[in-house]
Amino acid sequence: MVSRLKDIAKQIFHNSKMVKYKTIIIVITFSIIVATIITIGCMRKRITISVDGKQKVVVTYKNTVKDVLQSNNIELSKKDKVQPSLDSQLSNNENIEIKRSIPITIKGNGKTFNIDALEGSVLEMLEYNKKDLNANGIEFDKDMDEITPALDSKLEKNQIVQIVKVKKSIVTENEPIAYDTVIEENSGLDVNYKVVKSAGINGEKQVTYEVIYKDGQEYSRTEKSAKVLVNPKNEVIIKGTTNFSVSRGGISSGRVISCSATAYSGGWGTSSGRKPARVEGGLSTIAVDPSVIPMGSKVYVEGYGYAVAADTGTAIKGNKVDLYFNSYKESCDWGLKQVNVTIIAGPGEW
Repeated sequence: MVSRLKDIAKQIFHNSKMVKYKTIIIVITFSIIVATIITIGCMRKRITISVDGKQKVVVTYKNTVKDVLQSNNIELSKKDKVQPSLDSQLSNNENIEIKRSIPITIKGNGKTFNIDALEGSVLEMLEYNKKDLNANGIEFDKDMDEITPALDSKLEKNQIVQIVKVKKSIVTENEPIAYDTVIEENSGLDVNYKVVKSAGINGEKQVTYEVIYKDGQEYSRTEKSAKVLVNPKNEVIIKGTTNFSVSRGGISSGRVISCSATAYSGGWGTSSGRKPARVEGGLSTIAVDPSVIPMGSKVYVEGYGYAVAADTGTAIKGNKVDLYFNSYKESCDWGLKQVNVTIIAGPGEW
């Protein structure tokens, strides 16, 4: 009897121990399951992805921005802007903001090239892409250069941005001052008579300009100051004012004849019997071909003055005249010249 009781007691003890072990195992297993569920629940995140203002909510178990975007098949270009950065760790209810770049065409420095730029103003795009601009030989000055569209304009997809390089420079140059022409009228000469008494000479001035260049080419210049270095000398022209209409022997008074003019001297008489004379400011003596200029005509010889056709000569044929001078030296100094001879009046008409 006692032995049987011992066996029963041992069986009861053994069974309670097994129950205890089973209970412990169940508790541990349940704890692991609960912990796993909690852990998985903590890893689950609700993320809002915004692309150019358009939002999309996703549920993810990924930890970084890069992994979340890849798992949602969102591809990025080199110039796209992502906030927070791709390697940032995410927590629940966080936002990922993506600003897409847009294609832009840049024209400047004789070149055309394309870039991807973030939306914003033209100025922001140029500042952000300075490296690309410099690589293409473009350096812009926002205060000087002409940029279209305007710097504060909002960029649009496939827009063309034109950059015109503007440069200002101060330039000093020497320039001529044009001479004026003064007309001295002479009623004793025919209206067809016109001769230069003294040649005009240009003066010179130093002028300072502000010159504007666009893309290396001069666009405009504005005079800032001028300084006269040499004054001009006026041209003086003698002009006849009388219309001599009388003609004789087929020769019209007032007609201008181009003649070769030689010179002679000596006190002997002339073929007309008139004593030769050289009177500056008065009437001097010349030898002519009477078939061209009638004897006794009053004429004006360019560079010589007023004279009377009072002599002839065997060598004076056609459009030739021989001018009288008071000395041999003066006649030699004259030499041979081509002059205009104006017939002022025929013989007996003055």
